[in-house]
Amino acid sequence: MGSGTKQALAILLGSKEIQQRRQPSELEARVSEFFVAFKLPVYRYLLGLLGNRDDAEEMTQEAFLSLFATLQKGTRIDNVRAWIFRVAHNLAMNHQKRPRIVEAVEEAEWWKLSQERSDPASDSEQHMLREEKRTRLLRAMKCLSPQERHCLDLRAEGLCFREIAEVLSIGISTVETFLDRGIRKIAKEIND
Repeated sequence: MGSGTKQALAILLGSKEIQQRRQPSELEARVSEFFVAFKLPVYRYLLGLLGNRDDAEEMTQEAFLSLFATLQKGTRIDNVRAWIFRVAHNLAMNHQKRPRIVEAVEEAEWWKLSQERSDPASDSEQHMLREEKRTRLLRAMKCLSPQERHCLDLRAEGLCFREIAEVLSIGISTVETFLDRGIRKIAKEIND
């Protein structure tokens, strides 16, 4: 857990001195486990939505603080991954008054984080091919509607259709439609 989040949890729980003298509670340990498991995927998703590292990091922490506060109240959450992405999505939508386009994303940061899912090639020819792929992908992403982009980003983070539907408050068949449409648009752009 990052020091900023530890400090925020300490504020929620009382003074820093009290936090440092006692053992973490079961709840704190559970939230820490969720934080470790979901921090990077939530951050990547928010970075794609907001296009700003600082905002994405801040809202990632806010989402986990909200999780802590909700669990502390005794509220039962059946699917924490979908819940945390929903909170993060809502925070981002409240933060931005108008939709942003892919160009607003710090593209180098987004691309770097998205590549963490795969093994990077080491030779220069492979690097050139990756850069060409990156350029085509970014051009293709500009053709997507915000809904298609949200669905694809969430799917890339490993959420199932039902979880994506929960996060975006839409039906599963709508998720399927947006994903299908988005994939077709990207395939058309990349293959042209």
